[in-house]
Order: sequence, then structure tokens, then C-alpha cells
Amino acid sequence: MINMVLDAMLKRSSIRGYKPEKLTEKELAVLKKAALSSPTAMNRQDQRFVFATDAALIERLDNEIMEGIVRSGNVEFAERMKARGGKPTYGAPLVVVICSRPAHFSRVDAGIAVENIALAAKSIGLDSVILGMPEGAFSGEEGRAMRELFRFPEGFEFSIAISVGRRATDKEPHEWNEDHVIMI
Repeated sequence: MINMVLDAMLKRSSIRGYKPEKLTEKELAVLKKAALSSPTAMNRQDQRFVFATDAALIERLDNEIMEGIVRSGNVEFAERMKARGGKPTYGAPLVVVICSRPAHFSRVDAGIAVENIALAAKSIGLDSVILGMPEGAFSGEEGRAMRELFRFPEGFEFSIAISVGRRATDKEPHEWNEDHVIMI
């Protein structure tokens, strides 16, 4: 079991292009189990997992993310995203949006959950990319409609998201440097 987990960690990379093929119910069940099994601080379980598979909803999310990037004034980033096709979810057939009730460790808990999903995806032959960019689409008064569309419970905020699917592009896992580990 440990070797399977480590293998998924070492082979995983952030994929930014997906085939339009939908995930199976079995694959979705594995990813849901991975999300729900993630630990939370003091077992608060203050996060919800929105599994979006509707292509029109994902396209709307892409558009709102791009508008948020433009609103932020980060012209260079907006141009870079446009050059990549203007689809911040990269054409994935599944986008999991994690929202949380604001609490001291809610972002840490969401980070653990998104990594669980990423590793589970890799272990069943899928790929993923973890996304922070959707934050602008769900923030403030402008994000109210998106929070409603994605059925955020009252008082919950965007934490992180992940695109999941079958890769249409290749990318090698990142290199790592043992000098980044400080032994005491």
C-alpha cells in the first residue's frame, strides 16, 4: 500500500489539458471517497466538496475566473491565460470545488483534501491540476451568483479546487532537490 501511494506521488504532475471523456461512476466514487476520508482539524469537517461535471457550468466557471483575473488588473497573467486557451480549468470533465466554513485551519484542511483527490486520481489512471485561480470567481458580491450555482452552503467560502480527467497533454513530474530538506 505504501508503495502505491508513493508511486502516485512520484508520478503525479499538474496536467493542463484534458480529453473531453467523462469520468465513470466508479471513478467518481473513488474520488468522493478520497475527499471524504481526508482528515480535518479537531474533526470539524467544515468543508464541502462540489463535484461539477456539467460542461456548461464548468465553462461558466472558466469565464468567471478569466473575468476575475482581468478585474484584478494582472494583465500579464490574463494574457498568459488567454494564450493557454482562456480555460483555467483546462477542459477537464470534472472540477471539484472545495468550500469551507471560515475557521483557523480550514485552508489547511482543504489542502489535505485536494491532495487526497489528486493522489486518488493518479492511482486510478487519471490526472489533475490543483487550482487556486477560481477564488476570484467566488469572492465578494461579484461571486455571489457563482456560490449559489455551485451550491455553497450559507457562510462557506471558496478554499481550493482541482481539475480531474484523462490527460490530453504530457508533463513530467517536477524535479525535487534533497537540499530542500533540513535535518536537525
